[in-house]
Amino acid sequence: MYNTRMPLLNARLAALLVLFAASVKGADEVPFERPDSLQPAIAFWTQVYSEVDSLSGFIHDNRNLDIVYETLRFNWYDSSQVQERKIKRLVQHYQDALHVLATGKREDLTTREQKILALWGDKADDNTLAAAANRLRFQRGQADRIRDGVIRAGSWENRIRKTLRDFDLPEVLTALPHVESSYNPSVRSHAGAAGLWQFTRFTGRHYLRVDHIIDERFDPVKSTEGAARLLQKYYSKLQSWPLTITAYNHGLSGVRRAVRETGSTDIGDIVQGYTGPRFGFASRNYYAAFLAAADVTRNAEKHFGSLDLQEDENYWIVKLPSYLPVGDLIQQLALDTDVIKSLNPALQHAVWNGNKHVPRDYQLRLPATTGNTTITALFTRVQGHEQQVPDIFYRVQEGDTLSGIALRYNHSVRDLVALNNLGSESRILVGQSLRLSSATLPEAIQLAAMELLRDGVEPVLLPASDASNESAATSPSTRAPGAGR
Repeated sequence: MYNTRMPLLNARLAALLVLFAASVKGADEVPFERPDSLQPAIAFWTQVYSEVDSLSGFIHDNRNLDIVYETLRFNWYDSSQVQERKIKRLVQHYQDALHVLATGKREDLTTREQKILALWGDKADDNTLAAAANRLRFQRGQADRIRDGVIRAGSWENRIRKTLRDFDLPEVLTALPHVESSYNPSVRSHAGAAGLWQFTRFTGRHYLRVDHIIDERFDPVKSTEGAARLLQKYYSKLQSWPLTITAYNHGLSGVRRAVRETGSTDIGDIVQGYTGPRFGFASRNYYAAFLAAADVTRNAEKHFGSLDLQEDENYWIVKLPSYLPVGDLIQQLALDTDVIKSLNPALQHAVWNGNKHVPRDYQLRLPATTGNTTITALFTRVQGHEQQVPDIFYRVQEGDTLSGIALRYNHSVRDLVALNNLGSESRILVGQSLRLSSATLPEAIQLAAMELLRDGVEPVLLPASDASNESAATSPSTRAPGAGR
């Protein structure tokens, strides 16, 4: 249950405090098209999401999802390398059998060859079987992940439903995060997508604040608002929910191209007939997977039994009137760090390690148990600042390494990666400007940087050989960028 009354605050605090509340409404029944041609795919993904866990998977045909050759089960102790070898070995066995059958062999068949012919039935001519040998694919089960996602969704689903209603969007879209992230708000993909709705950094910046201080992709509430705006935009352009859902994965321009090339807005026609180079297995099956996820999660108890859902989080929202050090805030208010982190997942590493303040106007979430006295103390005991901790930039020189720069300027490598949104390989280039936090730099550099900032000049540190100079913060370098690591 949400809190339903405001604490007694003075006029100033009352203007800063916002109580979040949302009513519960059942899933809407907005119809989403289910063409007959997609039924095999919907049935396939229903099995993936409800019957087969992540220690199992299907060897199947990647175009005809009603052709499932075998279910492969791994041992719990199998490493990823062992699992990959087992997959490759079984795929090779079926590929060999398909090649043999494609020669016309129909007598003295092995058990595997008999199974293949039975699956293909009347379609089992030589050409079909030869083509099928190149379409073998392994799909890992996700029933355990979907089940865990349903449990996690208890924390936010009511708020997500409310947001969707506020944007006049169908509530069945709550199924999308199950497909994208299994309702894990902290997950990152290999492609750099992050959060519940799996926004990339590029797309996320159009709808959310995404930087080294705040990354709203990790905030379930904020990211839902961003996803709602994106979905609203896509639907206004496409006027079709199947196409809108597909565009969420494949992109608006990609779906428009598919419509042009097929001459159809029917999702069944597009899935069957469009062969664009980037319209791969994931995009082709995204809408069917979404429908299956909606079906499974809406009937979760049928598939998974009784589940103990995570409780909806209760909290107050306080709009900060100044920049606040998070360490002081936690210490002075005697708050639990883990609780504050979980309630404010958009705050990034630079804030938690003290390199940046919690920004002014940030809507800080505090536990619902926080009383009037504690909230008042926020403004009386915690020293606010009129300015954010400034950034200072270092121009990468020949021979520099990330670890060397970190050591030189009293940062950790993790700090530099987080401050500069570097990828997993953390490669740097000669001439590249790296953001540093002034909070860890010598006072002389901090003061010099502040002087430049007041003059409207971006401070850039001199090369390492000059960094000990008290005037080490200088205007932007005119050095020509080079190439390197």
